[in-house]
Amino acid sequence: MRELPYLLIVLLVVALLLRLDFVFYAIYVVGGIWLLARWATPRSMDKLSVQRTFTSHAFLDETIPVRLELHNRTRLPMPWLRVHESLPSDLASTAQISRVYTLRPREQVTIRYDLRCLRRGYYPIGPLRLSSGDTFGFAGIQHRGEEVQHLTVYPRIIPLAGAALPSRLPFGTLPSPQRMFEDPARLRGVREYQAGDSQRRINWKASAHSDSLLVKQFAPAISLESMILLNLRIHEYESQRRYSASEWAIVVAASMATYLESRRQAVGVAVHGVDALGGQPGAAAPIMQVPPRPGRAHLMKVLELLARAELVDCAEPFVAWAQRTAAPLSWGATVIAISPSGDELVCQGLHSLVRAGLNVVMLVVEPYGRFGVVQERARRLGFTAWQVASEDDLTRLQALSGVRAPAYRGAAS
Repeated sequence: MRELPYLLIVLLVVALLLRLDFVFYAIYVVGGIWLLARWATPRSMDKLSVQRTFTSHAFLDETIPVRLELHNRTRLPMPWLRVHESLPSDLASTAQISRVYTLRPREQVTIRYDLRCLRRGYYPIGPLRLSSGDTFGFAGIQHRGEEVQHLTVYPRIIPLAGAALPSRLPFGTLPSPQRMFEDPARLRGVREYQAGDSQRRINWKASAHSDSLLVKQFAPAISLESMILLNLRIHEYESQRRYSASEWAIVVAASMATYLESRRQAVGVAVHGVDALGGQPGAAAPIMQVPPRPGRAHLMKVLELLARAELVDCAEPFVAWAQRTAAPLSWGATVIAISPSGDELVCQGLHSLVRAGLNVVMLVVEPYGRFGVVQERARRLGFTAWQVASEDDLTRLQALSGVRAPAYRGAAS
């Protein structure tokens, strides 16, 4: 309608020359409607209040309700408003929601839909695109876009009652049969003094009551300050099972982190992969690492990082990355390396971590018929290797720890 002002000017000249009253009337009516539309439509669009409400974090198999509120805060009606909401195909039954509404003055419209969390990941919700205009098309179509929000779906967690994870740290909170690791903060009784016992361990009060020297006995304990190193390098996975094996590796990492946190141990995670969070153009890629810390809040950070992890196509092999990532760890910390295979190159790389004083445990997530060869190679190089290519393998790993596996093996919430 860009030609309408020129048309009105022409009609005004004609009306002045011919003295036609009905032409003046038409000019007044059309011109007034045109001015009102040009002023009211952009104003109504700018004053339109939009709010999307939903839970930004969820576990697998949860249904997340989303509420989209549109509120016309002006005294002017909106003849038509087109709403176009883009949705992730993995969570919604439709890829978009497209509807048209008429909003009266001060009217509010609520759009509700559900998202089914069937796969872990970091999903964009939106963008929301709005279009509006007047009835006659005088003001043109006004467009408006809303920012994208994100939904984080945590990976599946398999409850573990125990795991065969040795430790070199002498003090901690986990009971241990290794009597060489005794915690002086965990007094469990006294015994008769024997030659060679330190005088610092003599319980003088108990000795005075019994008229003989008694020595304090402490409960053995270990600490599992652990760092999980997850290998998501795409070239190290077999092409036939690349997606399934990498997803299973993430499940194993999440399950191990949850188990360690449940035992009140410090746990961290580092991923040799790509962060779906991305970054600003020209900025460095986000570092996929969370340092070892205890606590439930810290565990949620670990699970959030694992939810965003994706396969990476890079030249740096896993062992080189693992050596660089594990370098700042303190002596005796447990390194849980989760990798698709345990070939000689990987074992040699993990052996260098053992020589640096770290306690290394390798978990192989792809099936391998001759895994006994890998275990023997790892044993000779000073660390432990387990095959966890399925949930049955995880059950056997729990059996080795002497703890009975739980009956329920679903996703934790």
